[in-house]
Amino acid sequence: MAEIVATFGERLKEIMNIRNVRAVDITRHCNISPSQISHYLKDDYAPKQPVIVKLARYLRVNEVWLIGYDCDMERYTQTYDGTMKEIVEMLETLDNNDLERVRTFIKDYFIDR
Repeated sequence: MAEIVATFGERLKEIMNIRNVRAVDITRHCNISPSQISHYLKDDYAPKQPVIVKLARYLRVNEVWLIGYDCDMERYTQTYDGTMKEIVEMLETLDNNDLERVRTFIKDYFIDR
């Protein structure tokens, strides 16, 4: 079983550096306050699961890795080929209204035609 090898704050700093993401970018895209991000980075406290998922999706990392476990950082497994991974990453950036439009388009154009 994997063990915890880093704190949430350490992993958040690491992936922000790797992805060249600033705290202000997270604030804008994830609707998380600057003070919350500061607390996470300093390991004052760890976020709850919904925030972890939101951050992991935005930063394109495995949630378990972000928490600090010794596992693969990448969010996707070998079952995703390059195209599928690219599509999923694009979809994760959309809001609910845009996701519904995409769903309708796919259904109308590819499924119900």
